[in-house]
Amino acid sequence: MKRDAILTAAFNAFSEKGYSATTMTEIARLAGTTVANLYVYFDSKLVILYEIYEPWLIEQLHRLRAEVALLNGPRKKVERILVGIWGDIPAADNAFANALIDALASAPAGLSKPNNLLVSVENFLTQLLKDALPPERIGALGGDLFAHVIWMAFDGFVINQRIGDHRDIQHITQMTATLLLGEEPNGSP
Repeated sequence: MKRDAILTAAFNAFSEKGYSATTMTEIARLAGTTVANLYVYFDSKLVILYEIYEPWLIEQLHRLRAEVALLNGPRKKVERILVGIWGDIPAADNAFANALIDALASAPAGLSKPNNLLVSVENFLTQLLKDALPPERIGALGGDLFAHVIWMAFDGFVINQRIGDHRDIQHITQMTATLLLGEEPNGSP
């Protein structure tokens, strides 16, 4: 139960203040425990963040997959995927995704990530796109390379969301879908 209280307190603090502005002392206070007790459960603030971030992101992705499954046609599906990745997830929970960008950007050089979340989300996204694309366009994904580009762009959209720099996600996703599908928005090549 104490572990759950720590994770809840950290999620709330990271969502409200961001990663860098949240201290272990604050997390401990919000969780009703001591800083020393935090280290009984977690090795670092980064480990706490990953413990929260991974299931949060997976939930966001599963929700997106369910929404995409309800749509008809490759263009609608691809555009929904991109809006979800570049717009909805970066905005969710007060731009919570920015906490990971903040954490990684401020981490000491050479610090390894607690897990390989990026690879698993790229694989997830690649499969989601394969399911949405016509068979003849799957090669445009370049294996997982296209998903990697989308996730690198995700980082930028997350930062922009946090600082209030909102771009025209709809237009960007339409352009990207056109490139991926090899056709214009009205369906003509």
